[in-house]
Amino acid sequence: MSISKSQQAVIVGIGEVTEKLDAGVIGREPMRLIVEAIEQAIIDCGADAGQLKNSLSALRIINQMGWAYEDIAGLTASTLGLQNIECEESPVGGNMPTLYLTDAAKQVQSGEQKMVVIAGGEATASLMAAGKLQQRPDWTPPAAGRPRPKKADFFHPEALKYGLNMPVDVYPLYDNAIRAAWGQSFEEAQLESGVIGAGMAAAAAENPYSWMGMALESDDISQPSENNRMVVHPYTKWMIANPVVNQASACIVTSYETAMALGIAEEKLVYVGSGVGGAEPRDILSRSGFTEAHAMSAVLKKTLDVNGVEGEPELVELYSCFPCVPKLARRALGLSEEKKLSVTGGLTFFGAPVNNYMGHAITAMVRALRAGQGGNGLLYGNGEFVTKHHAVMLYRRPVAAAVENVDLQPELDANYGDVPEVLPEFEGVSSIESYVVWYGRDGAPERATVVCRTESGKRHLAAVKSADTLSLLVSDKEEAVGQTGVSQVGEDGMNYWQVV
Repeated sequence: MSISKSQQAVIVGIGEVTEKLDAGVIGREPMRLIVEAIEQAIIDCGADAGQLKNSLSALRIINQMGWAYEDIAGLTASTLGLQNIECEESPVGGNMPTLYLTDAAKQVQSGEQKMVVIAGGEATASLMAAGKLQQRPDWTPPAAGRPRPKKADFFHPEALKYGLNMPVDVYPLYDNAIRAAWGQSFEEAQLESGVIGAGMAAAAAENPYSWMGMALESDDISQPSENNRMVVHPYTKWMIANPVVNQASACIVTSYETAMALGIAEEKLVYVGSGVGGAEPRDILSRSGFTEAHAMSAVLKKTLDVNGVEGEPELVELYSCFPCVPKLARRALGLSEEKKLSVTGGLTFFGAPVNNYMGHAITAMVRALRAGQGGNGLLYGNGEFVTKHHAVMLYRRPVAAAVENVDLQPELDANYGDVPEVLPEFEGVSSIESYVVWYGRDGAPERATVVCRTESGKRHLAAVKSADTLSLLVSDKEEAVGQTGVSQVGEDGMNYWQVV
């Protein structure tokens, strides 16, 4: 459905904060960083600040995890002096900034909202500094008993039993599986990770809001060194998102008509296209496999389709918490190997403020489009454990079609592949579907968990204590995925697997 130019949804202001701390200093709390980012976004609009504040009808805060606020959205609004404004904090997920941006665009286009500000931030670096100083931050008193996400909400009991309970434990299942599925050697897969990371680092080096804005070569990222130890196979430190940051961002969305009425200059405007979302099963052991992310592929392809994008988007921002995510996404989009995958800098080098990285990606994409670096840009966010996916297009020029926020979940659920039964105990022959190996700080592999398939196709997990099997799992010469071995149940009720 086409709409008039006056109805079109536009981003009119952006704000961003990166607070780097001197030694011995505890920085500001998340809410204060978010307030500053919103204040900057208001200034960036270039309109009368009082009139603009009075026009704000909704405040959406991306889920903040570092500090337990009773109502961070309401507290932010009152600190800014915003009255009669609808306040909300999002659910958990790195997909939430683009999802909420698209929802806001639909709402201002329909007249449901007049002007929406979307903001988020974390102050993990402040909390780390306070811990080192053995001091409690003098922040807003934390809410007593506020429910926080529990691992049992995300994970199958068998996953928890074998140590798969954090992102760094789960994402290797994908990277190890796709390497084997794509016929890559370990060296080839690591090189691709290094090249992607070097591109992210280059973007971060040009972004003044980066937490660690330094350019690196691909070998600096892919090869273990004194400053880049192996953490979890196949990841070195420079392949892993860095959440220890103090960062916040904000963007303001309204209609073209409201922007013009407030006197906002046309040169500020970036137009919001349509978005698409969908999710994998939340339980990683209830997935059909680890060689692809069905929801990610469907979401990205549909985003191009619903926006009428032929070929590659001119600019892209692919979520990059771990290498498998941009690797899978670039293939789903059919991007060339030379395509720059970030305008922001990636979650390792720009920084990873938990759920709000894509909030910073929105501001970076707006700056890039305003500067004429491209006519359109795709933003793709991933939440949880390759679970939640959302993408949206932004444009420098008006968009004729009305904004859609397409939910692919019914289609994804109806067409999801077969999911193998999980066996708590298994004795017999099985083969490796994927695996994770944890390293000590000395760079030596310490322990491993394998996800295996039995000859009948059922799935089981097992620990590894055999030195020969551990050596196979970290080998750069022999592929471990697909190798056959034997699982036995120990006296502790755990499965133990070794190669034969």
